[in-house]
Amino acid sequence: MSTNNEKLRIRVKRVMVAIMSVLLVLTLVTTISFDVALSPAFAEGEEEAAAETAPAEGEAAAEGEAAAEGEAAAEGGGEAAAAEGEAAEAEQTEEEEPVSSDPLDTGLRRQTEAPEITASSAIVMSGSTSEVVYEKHSERKMSPGKITMLMNAMVVIDNMYNDAELSNTVEITEDLMQYGDTVQVGESISVGDLLKAMLVGGSDQAAEALATYSASSRKIFIKEMNSKAMELGLMDTQFSNPKGSYNAKTYSTARDCAVIAQAAMRYQLIKDYFAMRTVEVTAVSSAGERTVSLRNTNPLLTGTKQSELYNLTKGGILGKVGDPVEGVQYAGVATVDDMQLIVVLMDSKEKKVAYEAKSLLQYGDTKVTRNTIVKAGKKVGKARVRGGNITHVKAYTETKGFAYVPPEGSNDLVQTEVVMYDDLKAPLKEGSKVGEFRIYVADELKGTVDLVTKTDVKRGWWPSRYYISNFATVVICLVLLAIAALIMRILYVRKRREQIKAARRERRLREMARQQLAMEEDRRRRNWTDRTGVAGEQIGPRTGDLRAMAKRETRREELIAEAARTGASPKTIVKRKAKTEKKREAAREKAKKKNTSTDVHN
Repeated sequence: MSTNNEKLRIRVKRVMVAIMSVLLVLTLVTTISFDVALSPAFAEGEEEAAAETAPAEGEAAAEGEAAAEGEAAAEGGGEAAAAEGEAAEAEQTEEEEPVSSDPLDTGLRRQTEAPEITASSAIVMSGSTSEVVYEKHSERKMSPGKITMLMNAMVVIDNMYNDAELSNTVEITEDLMQYGDTVQVGESISVGDLLKAMLVGGSDQAAEALATYSASSRKIFIKEMNSKAMELGLMDTQFSNPKGSYNAKTYSTARDCAVIAQAAMRYQLIKDYFAMRTVEVTAVSSAGERTVSLRNTNPLLTGTKQSELYNLTKGGILGKVGDPVEGVQYAGVATVDDMQLIVVLMDSKEKKVAYEAKSLLQYGDTKVTRNTIVKAGKKVGKARVRGGNITHVKAYTETKGFAYVPPEGSNDLVQTEVVMYDDLKAPLKEGSKVGEFRIYVADELKGTVDLVTKTDVKRGWWPSRYYISNFATVVICLVLLAIAALIMRILYVRKRREQIKAARRERRLREMARQQLAMEEDRRRRNWTDRTGVAGEQIGPRTGDLRAMAKRETRREELIAEAARTGASPKTIVKRKAKTEKKREAAREKAKKKNTSTDVHN
């Protein structure tokens, strides 16, 4: 009966350990997967969820009807619009107008007819869908000018290990002074400030300094620029310098330049710098620090005439090519109702480039196809964050996502993909980009939508380096403490049980000894003798039985202890001992025979 109880106890222990292990695994999986539930984003209202699930087709249809109504109204007043356009163009040669202080004045005017432009080559393309809504000699190879700096910035950022490199400094040498004097010889300037000086101020010196910093040589950097162009599928583009100065071996087309601007706007750093009206960079030397102020070259952002300003502009770059070409090259980006529009003008007149770019953007807004694929603010997944108090944050689309399918195509050609960045590190601010919502048409990438977070992510405890949030850390510690307490309890119970067994065995032995003494005393008192004739000897039948009982009890206790220690059943242990004893007996017999034969031989 006792043996069966011991077996039951052993099985119960094993079942308890297995249950605790399963609970530990389930707890880890649950906490790591759902720890984001404690973040503020978890407590969002049901209204947002309802908005996310609203069909995009209905919105697209509503937008299409609104666009149709606007287009019909604009066609009805076609003559008035043409006269208005002529009047606006005439304003280019008149005296400057005061800039409107009305924040709601976006400079947006519906234009349904393609404007007449003086640029040799031009294109208006949707950066959201890659749809071309206007083009003029867009395949003509020409000098790209300062649009080259967008390619320069992309290659520099691609070569950076992480954003910490923006704080690295570059010392201006004598060789760099031939490209400009934004920074003086011997002064040092950070990589981030060089990018600002190039993208905002159009500094040739900054472009050359970044080229030598990013690659081991200027020549290698130019090769990387051309490799990037091939990666983007630009078959009519080639670079021979990092800043875009005129050279017969440096050429591109308006269409390729639009693709370059589209790709550049996918870099959050370029996107942020591109929209700055003015910027201040700091040059450091042995004499101290010096601040240099630069103004954006984009006339739609910093123009002095109301007819030039276009408040929907998100960035742009303009610059003269120089001898022997006298025109200017311009690439600008604007966003109208989440639709990104890109305009490129090549060899345009400097006095007319702003008006022509604005007119083309307004025309593109009326002609672009708005087929909504995903709504703004829709939750599309979760991104992993390393080193944060939470390790998973919800990702939302920052803007609407659109797709353009040619008339001969089918909507079945549209596919989407959610790509989360795998190198996110805390801290993150609300609105930080954590991934991309990519839109493909016929397996070709046509547009992207930035995925952002709506919550701040603070730095977490040490385990967060391994994607274990603070909440998960607390739960794991509690589980480990519970397991440790259970193990200690099991060890204590086992030790206590052994003590109880030892005390019980000792009591039995004492009782047996007491009974034996009482029997011997009784024998002496009755003057009984054993088979040898000596009174009181402890060889009587009943005394032998008691000794045999004690031996059996001792063997049983040893057998139970060994079964608990090894995990085998008592029956198996008895068989093992019997088998071992037989082997020993056989070995003894063999040794005995060998000794006997040796004695006979001697």
